[in-house]
Amino acid sequence: MYKTISLISFLIRQFLLPNPFINMFENAEFINLLFGGIFILLAYILTGSWYVSKKDYYFIGSIGFLLNYSLLTFLFLGLSYVISNITIVCIIFMIIYCILCIVERKVLGDKIIF
Repeated sequence: MYKTISLISFLIRQFLLPNPFINMFENAEFINLLFGGIFILLAYILTGSWYVSKKDYYFIGSIGFLLNYSLLTFLFLGLSYVISNITIVCIIFMIIYCILCIVERKVLGDKIIF
């Protein structure tokens, strides 16, 4: 089940989610190639704030990663619709990201990452 969900997650992230940098830069595809991996790392850390790897439940982590990656993508995209300054967008994004880490940890689990 994990491999199926992992493949579906990859396809959704690759083909269905929008480029989060489209509103900020003219050459958004190049910027996404350079900095898009940051969303992967942040989603991994955010999922790790509540998910503890268990052999029979890897699919839960994969679903959580997809949801967190999508959330972060749309959060950055939404902020960039409203604010055009990249520095302000990044600061607000990181503040909201820290809040998300705390909320997800408190609601979904008690693994401490800070």
